Amino acid sequence: MRAIVVGAGPGGASAALALARAGADVQLIEKAPWPRAKTCGDGVSPFAIREAALLGATFAKNLELRRALVTTPGGVAFRGGWPQATPFGTIVERREFDAALVDAAIAAGATFSPATTVRALADDGAAVSATLETGGTERTLRADVAIVAEGATGGLATQLGFPPFRSRLVAIRGYAAARTTLVSEYGLFYDRLVSPGYGWIFPVGERRANVGVCVDERVLARAGGNLRALLDRWLAENRFARDLLARPLVLDDVRGGIIPSGRRRRVRGRVFLIGDAAGVADPFTAEGIAEAMHSARLAAEALIAGPDVRAAAAAYERRLRVFDRNEGAARSLRATFGLAIEPYAWFAARQPRFADRLMTGVFFLKRSFPHMILDWHFGLGSGARDA
Repeated sequence: MRAIVVGAGPGGASAALALARAGADVQLIEKAPWPRAKTCGDGVSPFAIREAALLGATFAKNLELRRALVTTPGGVAFRGGWPQATPFGTIVERREFDAALVDAAIAAGATFSPATTVRALADDGAAVSATLETGGTERTLRADVAIVAEGATGGLATQLGFPPFRSRLVAIRGYAAARTTLVSEYGLFYDRLVSPGYGWIFPVGERRANVGVCVDERVLARAGGNLRALLDRWLAENRFARDLLARPLVLDDVRGGIIPSGRRRRVRGRVFLIGDAAGVADPFTAEGIAEAMHSARLAAEALIAGPDVRAAAAAYERRLRVFDRNEGAARSLRATFGLAIEPYAWFAARQPRFADRLMTGVFFLKRSFPHMILDWHFGLGSGARDA
């Protein structure tokens, strides 16, 4: 099988790795010079680490983050951990993380073409043709299938007639020096100012943090539309930011980006969408790395299972139903989070075992808040994310 993979982020690199390891002839195309920086919170969740392990990819885990500090719109703070099967996450800047996945794909046999733009994709029923441009020179590739991992803002999916995203989140991040040695934990702050979005403080090192905010673009519009101003205000008002970050506060490498979620269709003929292009990012937590890698693995497995692309497309769409279920649950959580979380957070602040279940159950499994109480009271299993 010949495959063209467009985009070398976590989704594209994972798809290229899985396909090349199965013996496919893979051309991995990336429009940016390589390696490249990427706007991101740099948070690699426990579930993303699991996806990397399933792919056999390795990367440096600079800090093991086994807990998260969470604050609610009402000001309650609690700390929770992760399930035993995936006990920690980490912080890795995307330049490093994406490069590790691409290196693994190359080692598996994929051909990598950075600084190359895919100008057009055409599906004639028998094959896919890609028009590529590198340094002003055009060439054409033909393949049995194209996997599009162009992220949130690429235009290929629109050109090919895929439906629009259901909604989009917007995020902005920068890096700041810490006032003191940072605790190795995620900081997720669902403060009233940014709710139903959140702010974050993630330790990149002992004295440096990735900080940012993420909100729905409609919420941002109602707040005046200035994302940098919202970040500055949140950093000035959040008590943990005031305590943890050096003053005067100086942000460097400030960048913003779009995180889309929800798409009604992810396959057309021989073209498969994965990652942000498929709209599989979590509408509640905005996590996209694990989702991109997961969708890439599902697409690759469907294609590896047999040579019939139509059957592979049906299998891939069928397995993506887990993302659609999670999306619906995540949207409900986001809509009710500010009111519903308070009593559960108060209990979690006093019961560490419940805090762990709350973190896993609500933030990653998208279970309802009442289910958390039943889970605690009757000792039900905490479940596991769909594989």
